[in-house]
Amino acid sequence: MPNVIRSTTIPEYIYNAYNTQAKRRNYPDSYFLLVDGENKKFPYRDPESGAIHCGLLKAAITRAAQYGYDEVENKARSMYKRSCKDKEKELTFKLLDVKGEEVFGVVYSPNEKDADGDEADAETIMNACYEYNTNYQSLHFRHSFPLSKEQAQLLESYIAPVDFTFNDHVVKAGSWLQRWRVKDADLQRMIREGNIVGFSLGGYVVREGA
Repeated sequence: MPNVIRSTTIPEYIYNAYNTQAKRRNYPDSYFLLVDGENKKFPYRDPESGAIHCGLLKAAITRAAQYGYDEVENKARSMYKRSCKDKEKELTFKLLDVKGEEVFGVVYSPNEKDADGDEADAETIMNACYEYNTNYQSLHFRHSFPLSKEQAQLLESYIAPVDFTFNDHVVKAGSWLQRWRVKDADLQRMIREGNIVGFSLGGYVVREGA
C-alpha cells in the first residue's frame, strides 16, 4: 500500500527514501506512524534531519482516511495541528461564477502579493497547474477532507493564455483557473450561503537563505 504521495509538498529525496519497505528499514521506527511487524507505514519525519515533515503528515492524513486507519489519521491530524498549522500557507480567491452545480474561479494569479508579501511568477504557477493536472486532479474540503468524484468532479483546469475580463473581474494572463461540478448537497448549500467563496491553494514555502 503506497502512503507517500508524490507532490510539490514532498521533495523527491523524501519520496525516494521511503518508496519501498527495504529502504524504510534503514530508518528508526519512530519515523513512522505505524509499524506492523517488519512493515513501516506512514512516514512523517524528514529522512535526513529527522524533523517532523508537514507534507508527510498531510499525506498520512489522506492515506489513512482512504484506507481506514482511524487511529493513524487521528494521530496525524493532532500532530499536524500542533506542529504545522502555523506554517501552512493558504491562498484564497473568490469564485468568479456559480451556475447550477458548476463553480468557476481563479486558483492562483501571477505576481500578486498575499497577506505575507509572497508571490509566484507565471512559470511557477504553470508548472504547478501541469503537475496537478497530470498527477492529482483531487479536491479537499478545508484542506483536510478529501472529496470523492461523487461529491465534486473537475471539469477544467488550465492557464489563462491572455488577459480577459469575466463578470467584471480582470483575470491576468498566466492565472490558474478551474471549473468544478459540485454534486454534494451540503457543499452546494454552503456555496449558496456564502460559507464557501473560492478555491484555496495549500502548500509550504521554502525561503531562500532560510
